[in-house]
Amino acid sequence: MRRTFLLICFAVSAAASSSCTAIARMEARSLVRDSVSIAIQIPPDHTPDSAAHLLPETLDADTLTIVNEDGKRVHFMKATMDSTGTLHASVPLNPVVVTARFKNIPERNGRIRLAFDINVPEKMLNRQWQIRIVPHAVLKNDTLELEPLYITGSEYRKRQLRGYELYRRFLASIITDSTLLFHSGPLEAFIERNFPEAAALRTDSSFVDSSRITGLYGISFTEARQHFSKKALISRNNRKKNNLQHKFFQLVKAPVADEGIRLDTLSVQDDGDFTFSYVEDFKTRADLKKIDILIDGGIYCQGELLHKFPLSDAVTFYVSSFSTFAEDIDRYVTKIIERRMEFNTTASINFRPGAYTIDGSYMSNQAELEYIRSIISDILTSKEFIADSIIITASCSPEGSPDMNSYLAKRRAHSISGYLDSLGVRTSEKHIPGNWDKLKLLVISDSAVKDKTGIMTMLNDAPSGQKEHLLSSHPEYPYIRSSLYPLLREVDFKFHLHRKDMVKDTVHTTELDTVYRKGVQALKNRNYAEALKILGGYRDINSAVAFLAMDYNASAMNILEDLPVSAGRDYLLAVCHSRIGNEKLAVECYINAVKQDKSLFFRGNLDPEISRLIKKYSIVIQN
Repeated sequence: MRRTFLLICFAVSAAASSSCTAIARMEARSLVRDSVSIAIQIPPDHTPDSAAHLLPETLDADTLTIVNEDGKRVHFMKATMDSTGTLHASVPLNPVVVTARFKNIPERNGRIRLAFDINVPEKMLNRQWQIRIVPHAVLKNDTLELEPLYITGSEYRKRQLRGYELYRRFLASIITDSTLLFHSGPLEAFIERNFPEAAALRTDSSFVDSSRITGLYGISFTEARQHFSKKALISRNNRKKNNLQHKFFQLVKAPVADEGIRLDTLSVQDDGDFTFSYVEDFKTRADLKKIDILIDGGIYCQGELLHKFPLSDAVTFYVSSFSTFAEDIDRYVTKIIERRMEFNTTASINFRPGAYTIDGSYMSNQAELEYIRSIISDILTSKEFIADSIIITASCSPEGSPDMNSYLAKRRAHSISGYLDSLGVRTSEKHIPGNWDKLKLLVISDSAVKDKTGIMTMLNDAPSGQKEHLLSSHPEYPYIRSSLYPLLREVDFKFHLHRKDMVKDTVHTTELDTVYRKGVQALKNRNYAEALKILGGYRDINSAVAFLAMDYNASAMNILEDLPVSAGRDYLLAVCHSRIGNEKLAVECYINAVKQDKSLFFRGNLDPEISRLIKKYSIVIQN
């Protein structure tokens, strides 16, 4: 997972020192002694139950009346129940803040959204420290490290920036101008005296290989540069270049984490504590029932760990999923088995122009013949089928005369029939002199043919004996002859088979609908998009669950209303009605569902569509 950081600078009233002193260490140890720690908790739900608070404060503002199955009117309102079981209208009181350790959260559209607060006590906020907090999510057997939080003190940040400034000065001290690494005055005077030709080229932009220049006394230009170089300065400069990484970590002891900013809610409590509201989205997983969130981290002073936080107790989120309403049922399909069966295949066996004997080395004939042999072998060795007959139909392209084409097609069919006879298969023969129907299909489907209308008019209206003549005058005829005609020289094989040991012409059998089974499994695995794609047309409880999980409420309701009454069906209808704002029908369906299955009362607290109504109308189910 990509790691990003929240960087927050703050100032507190604690005394500052110029470095990570013994005082800072003592303060860190006092946190351990006083058992001061970071807390993780679930925030209170401040979401209003409804928009009723916008209405006049009347007694029936949040009162709902429904008629139950017995025809009796039932009233629901915000109320409390005394020890005798009597309901009394109540006035909301200011809530008492309780640190929550678990919460029920809904899974919607295949995703889960977690929200939890990370609270840092005021005593931990020291301007010399950086607090690093790392949340961890435990999903089944996997532990994911979430994006960490960095809370950085102002003095800590000042030293961070001071380290960068020192490193910038170090970089600036590296000499990049090579002329500063030589005694330039004496070197230029020496060049004027001993390398007059090189000195004359001083203002010339032409490339001169200095290693090939030799002075009056046999001294090379390179040797002269080395003689007048500032050797100690060059050596020191090279050491700096080779020591960049080490120097960075020496001067910048606590690098600034600059990989991004986490965009979540930030608040500071009145008592000076620091609270960060952390929000994280997860993609759901199969059979995911809960997610545990834990945190650890530590307190750092200039990159040095002063105190490591132990792994906290877990905050647990229990996941409610509509997949639990999926019913593990099987569907069956009726399959009709015919005793007799036809099987067609085509092979593009090519013949040389004007020839009718099979040439295995010509074009792709070898591969095509292997294909036909494999099919024949499968039929002859089949334990299920017996071949009754094989009909061979050979066709040829129409560029020759009709009589010649008829003769060639007939001889080619006979040649292939003889080939199959050699494999031990008896056949019958047919032939098509000019396969005009196939040519029409090729012309229509070929995007390279531009004048489809004109060519199709010729092929449809002209007599068979004149089609080729008229077509040959068309500008696109060369393309048709070279690219489409070869596809007409094919052989069609039609196999007539019957099933062994089967007397009746048809048998009806029932088989498991494996496609439906795959959809149900996708639903259980919470792959809702895949489940909906498969189950959408079945119109049963599982398809309704798939629609509802993807928030297609109208489609789900349309299916549910046609299903027989059941606890699961009525509960899902309650969710649908609640989503579209029909609270009365939602409560009615929920009450009916709970009467059939008492456990659904507790389930109602898990789904926000139902828990909102339970809170709003103080719904209590009595035995």
